[in-house]
Amino acid sequence: MPSTSKAYIKAGVIALTAVLLVAAPIDLSAEAAPDSITVGKAVEAALANNLSVMSASTESRIKKRASDWSFNKFLPSVSTSATYLHLNQAQSVLVPYPYSSNPVLPTVMAYPESANNVALGLTIQEVFSATYFGLMDQAAIDYQRSAISTAQAERSITAATKKIFYQLIVQDQTIELTRARLDSAKERQRQAKVLFDLGQGTELNYDYATMDVESLTPGLRAMESGRAAALMAFQEMLGYDSNPSMKLEGSLDDEAISVDNLPISEGDRFDVRLSRQNEKQLESALNIQRFAFLPNLVLQYKADPAINGPGETILGNKIDFWNTNNWNQSTGGISVTLSWDLSPLLPFSDIRKGKAEVEDRLALAREATAQAIRAARDDAANQLRSIKDSEEKIVSLIKVEEASKRAYELTNAAYQLGTGRILDLQDAEVAWQGARIQLLNERLNVASLAFDFEAKYQSMEISKQTAK
Repeated sequence: MPSTSKAYIKAGVIALTAVLLVAAPIDLSAEAAPDSITVGKAVEAALANNLSVMSASTESRIKKRASDWSFNKFLPSVSTSATYLHLNQAQSVLVPYPYSSNPVLPTVMAYPESANNVALGLTIQEVFSATYFGLMDQAAIDYQRSAISTAQAERSITAATKKIFYQLIVQDQTIELTRARLDSAKERQRQAKVLFDLGQGTELNYDYATMDVESLTPGLRAMESGRAAALMAFQEMLGYDSNPSMKLEGSLDDEAISVDNLPISEGDRFDVRLSRQNEKQLESALNIQRFAFLPNLVLQYKADPAINGPGETILGNKIDFWNTNNWNQSTGGISVTLSWDLSPLLPFSDIRKGKAEVEDRLALAREATAQAIRAARDDAANQLRSIKDSEEKIVSLIKVEEASKRAYELTNAAYQLGTGRILDLQDAEVAWQGARIQLLNERLNVASLAFDFEAKYQSMEISKQTAK
């Protein structure tokens, strides 16, 4: 048997199959809510339990794997086969030299009759195509898009969690103010009752004090009930079981909001980044269309050893299945092929049509990116203007709160001296409490505006965990 054929046969058949199954089970059982929590811990819990973030993260991992493994398009395709064939009618075959009846000839033709045949097959093919580079580029762009979407989801959940956290903080402070006012009202009721019993006060003052207490009590209960429901919903959002005693550690003073000289980059916005990724994806698709005009190089190795009548006797000798000299190959070999599909070169071909469509879509995508940048500038200017207006309003509300506090103190002093009316004191107290609540709500508003602004950017932060 020729030495090349022996080399093919001795190379053998190697078939490798690898299956990787990565399963990360998600524990859906909720843990008990902690007794206290900070805004940072709340954000961590929200990100860990939010389905949108988990879905985006999973999608990103899938895209990253596809991008990291996109080089495998250049791996060769390997196929093997083993065939046993029992012919309906026995066939004559060539007999190699060891079984020849004439030792003079290196190889003689013998015609044993056998219906049993065994054939092996091994084919290794490597295709080099420029299109593969375009497909690898597309996989990388898909991963970048998914990474941006994941970051966008995380920033949105972070902003929403912070807003709810500080809304609860403001609710707590409002309840505390209402409780303090109720305590004051009860004390005035007690004093009015004592003075009335001593004949030094009027029944009207006692009635006014009683009305104030009774009007505040149901309102306070409603606020406490609403706050409990909001806290339960917040805990569910964080993936916790309900814990009515959980305390929120933090204050609006922890968020230092400043928009002065804030560097703004439209390219850092998620919508602009996604729009640019759309451009890149279409540019990559256009390259793939162009690569279709290029030829492909195909390298192939093929081995097809076959044996006839294994285990049977030919010319008094038993055919040894394991002796490679008894195997023959008819088409085994190495081939190099230059394959070139010329149909894309023809006018009005599908490839030319697809290329023109991608070029038009790319032009639209570039215009969409330009519009997204213009819209981002306008949106950023409007949002920053709203934040600035809210900051200026806070300055005015601080002065109003200070003035209303001073008015309450003076009115209370007059009432304690017996020269002021209880109605005036109640009005002053309502005005002071209203100013304090309005200031709290406006500070919450500016923080919420800042969180919403940050959620649109990859890395921008105008609120930081630093005290003023």
